Amino acid sequence: MPAPVLAARVVRTFVQHIHATPEEVFPLLCPELEKAWLPGWDYRMIHSASGVAELGAVFETPHPMGTTRWVVTEHEPARRVGFVRWQADGVVVRIGITLGRHHAGTTAVCIEYTFTPTDEGARAILAASTEKEWLDNMAHWEGSMNEWLRRQAMAR
Repeated sequence: MPAPVLAARVVRTFVQHIHATPEEVFPLLCPELEKAWLPGWDYRMIHSASGVAELGAVFETPHPMGTTRWVVTEHEPARRVGFVRWQADGVVVRIGITLGRHHAGTTAVCIEYTFTPTDEGARAILAASTEKEWLDNMAHWEGSMNEWLRRQAMAR
C-alpha cells in the first residue's frame, strides 16, 4: 500500500453577520443570485437541472490565469452549502458555509475555506496569499450582501 501524500493545506475561517434570516440568506449563496449582490461576480453554468445552485451543479468563473471550475458538494436549504473549486493556478479549494440563527432576524454565516496546492507553482501562490487579503475578501462579501439586503428592504 502506498504511503499517504499530504499536500500542505491552508484552512481559513470567518463568521459573517448578515442582517436577514437563514431562509433569506441561503438562496443568495448561488452563482446566479450572487450576481445581484456581489459587484463583479460572473459565472457560466455548466450543469444544473434547476438553473441555480443544487447538489451536483457545476459552473465556472473567470480567473486571472484561466477558468475556475466549481461543483456544489452540499446543499441543505437554509442550513449548509458546500463547494469544491479547481482554480486555474492549481489550487483546489473546499468551501463549507453553515448558516445559523444569530440575534433576532440575523444570520451567522460560518465560512471555512480549505486550500490545497496541487503542485509547486500552486504551493508558491498559496504561500504568497495572506490572511489579511482573505479576511478583506470575506468582509467585502459580508458588506456587499448586507448592503444589497438593506436596499431590498427599503424598496419594499
